Amino acid sequence: MKNFCLTIAGSDPTSGAGIQADIRTFDRCGVHPFSVITAITYQSAKKFLGYKSLSDTLDFQLDAIFNVYPIKYVKVGMIPDGKALEIIVDIIKREDLFVVYDPVSISSVGERLSSEGLELEIERDLFPHVRVLTPNLSEAEWYSNINLKELRLENVDELKKMARILLEKLYTGKKLKNEEKAVVIKSGLSNQNEIYDVLSYNKKVEFQFKLDFIIFKKKITSIEGNIHGTGCVFSSAITAFLSKGYSLPKAIEMAEAFFDEKFQNFIELPDTGKVIALTASDEELNVINQIKEVYNYISNMRKFTELIPEVRLNISCSLPNAKNKSEIAGIEGRITIVNSYPKASGEIKFGISDHTARLILAAKKFDNSINFVMNLKYNPKWISLIQKNTKLKLHEIKREKQPNEIKEKEFSTMQWLIKESINESGKIPDIIWDKGSIGKEAMMRLFGKSSSDMIEKLKIILDTI
Repeated sequence: MKNFCLTIAGSDPTSGAGIQADIRTFDRCGVHPFSVITAITYQSAKKFLGYKSLSDTLDFQLDAIFNVYPIKYVKVGMIPDGKALEIIVDIIKREDLFVVYDPVSISSVGERLSSEGLELEIERDLFPHVRVLTPNLSEAEWYSNINLKELRLENVDELKKMARILLEKLYTGKKLKNEEKAVVIKSGLSNQNEIYDVLSYNKKVEFQFKLDFIIFKKKITSIEGNIHGTGCVFSSAITAFLSKGYSLPKAIEMAEAFFDEKFQNFIELPDTGKVIALTASDEELNVINQIKEVYNYISNMRKFTELIPEVRLNISCSLPNAKNKSEIAGIEGRITIVNSYPKASGEIKFGISDHTARLILAAKKFDNSINFVMNLKYNPKWISLIQKNTKLKLHEIKREKQPNEIKEKEFSTMQWLIKESINESGKIPDIIWDKGSIGKEAMMRLFGKSSSDMIEKLKIILDTI
């Protein structure tokens, strides 16, 4: 089943912050977004004109969602008043939700987003139910009652103290309890041309919990004008990655990487305001459209189902100079068989491919023109027919030759598989195949440079077998 996330936040007309930014972030991270609106705001990227609380409708919105859908992970943003806070806390307790809270009470242009003094009620009533807190520096200073005079790396101990105080506020009482929780203070330290986010989390080690810290370092980007919605994007990305099963520190690490990548591109608005560009680029759209071409070709052919392996099939395509899995797209949930035809289980997304993505990354180290790979069912008769009747280049990998230390690391297996093919054939063949092993299905892997290249090779294979 597709991963679900819920955002409970205010509506932003620019779609750069608030519930719209959360929805766009969830989608880009590969999860389906649900949303409940706490308030309607009247603002641009540079001016905040006011808001109207929707707390009178909040419980109806939440019931409509939770009476039907199995949601566990929730990002909470703008809380306009005490009534909204009470309703949100009640639903968190009733549904035992995993909550990521971005404690925004002041907009990016300095105007209040909640009733005066609500922060004290939020700290008392909501904090104990929050699993991840993502304050910016000013929010962290307010809730910890610590004012950092200078933001330098030499002050890291003072910032860690601030983070620990905030982390303890997420528990009932002063001692850290047996539950993983985390605080990420955003842009907490600066040193020359670098800026730092500081993560403090209660880490489970075997049967005990201990406090740990991680500092994320990044370059300072010189940008003019107001940047709208950064906190929303970051906290939503954490929520999305947690819903996909990643551990708490790993989800935060992935959200840091996601945010850093997106923070390189902005949409320039006419009022000189800026919002993070979450829309797919032209290069990404080209990759998605190429996967669609290959899928459209196979989806109307009953015969193609013979080529779908037991683990199901995926079509992965990379950006031209991909360096990691986030730059490789595939079909979420892979391709299966429905009513005797190939059927995609989900949408085309970046960052959701695993084995096929690793194959592309390993192949591109030897030949950067390789952008496509598909995993196909193995049949010894087909191998023989393709070898005898086509010009496609095939290479067999014998898994029994694989070193034990490589077998234990799946990414190393993909690298080894490609390296073995290069060593023996001198290039990336059209098809790399193996007879499988214990726990590993026998497989053919078809490589290509473009959608047209893949379709041409698939036609040859289908005609031959």
